[in-house]
This record gives sequence, C-alpha cells and structure tokens, in this order.
Amino acid sequence: MRMPYFDRFVRYVRYCFFMLMGAIIGAAVYHSIFMSSYDKVAQLNYDLQEQLEQSSRDIELLNKYKHQHTVIKSIVPIILKEEEPLNELAEAELKKRLKEDLSVFIGTSIYQIDDNAEFASKLLKDKIYVGVRGSDYRITIRTVLVADNVLQVWVRVVKYERPPA
Repeated sequence: MRMPYFDRFVRYVRYCFFMLMGAIIGAAVYHSIFMSSYDKVAQLNYDLQEQLEQSSRDIELLNKYKHQHTVIKSIVPIILKEEEPLNELAEAELKKRLKEDLSVFIGTSIYQIDDNAEFASKLLKDKIYVGVRGSDYRITIRTVLVADNVLQVWVRVVKYERPPA
C-alpha cells in the first residue's frame, strides 16, 4: 500500500493554521471591545439609576417643604480630590452615605444652621466609611454652605489603611 506524500498538504495545513489563529485573535479582540462597551453601558446605567433615585427623593422633599422658604430642602455633597482620584462608583457611594448622614438637616431653618453645623462637623470629623466598594475611606468636612435652600458640603476624602491588629 502506498502512502501519499505529506509535502503536498503542508501548504493547506499552513493556511488552515493561519485562518485558525486569525479567528482566535479576532475573537479575542471582539470580546475585549464588547466587554469595554458593556462596562461603559453598565457604568451609565448605574449613574442613571443614581440620578433617578436622587431626583425622586428631591421631588418628594421639595413637595414636602414647598411652602416653607427658609428651610434646607436638599443636600449636595462635593468631594474634593486632593490625593489619588477616587473610583466613580466609590465616589457615588460615599456621596450617598454622606447624604444619609446629613439628612437630619433637611427641614431645619437656614437661620439656625450654625447651631447644628458645628455639631455635624465634630460628628463627621475623620469619620471612617467602611466597605465602600472594597475599600475604607476617611472623610473630613472642609466647608458647609447654605445657598438657595441647598446645603452644600465640601469634604476631603482619603483612603484609610487599617492598622494591623
């Protein structure tokens, strides 16, 4: 029995190999592009959900206090980025927790804010938020300002490293 020479098929095997490698590399590139766009869509979805929740809370509070013109109606935390930049998701989570902590000011008179602002500043001085997107952060209130029934709070955020136990 006679065996055919393999030399005749080397060229076809080489072409099949290059096609297979091209398909694998093309699939990897396509998958990386797909994951990048999916990550952007997921981030946008999270941001829009956060905006929707905040808008619904603001509408509810504004309707509650719409006839009272000298009370704080909403809180806007502003994070100062002095050291390393924060992750956008961690920044959103910190803002959400700050709003929850400062929500006691909603409905209070803007003329009596000085009594409670010092208390809040002492309460939130070097407060540590644990478990924000896998990290711990220490915040310090820098400035508190009330303008147009909105309490604006500027805070400094530093990544907190736990001391070894």
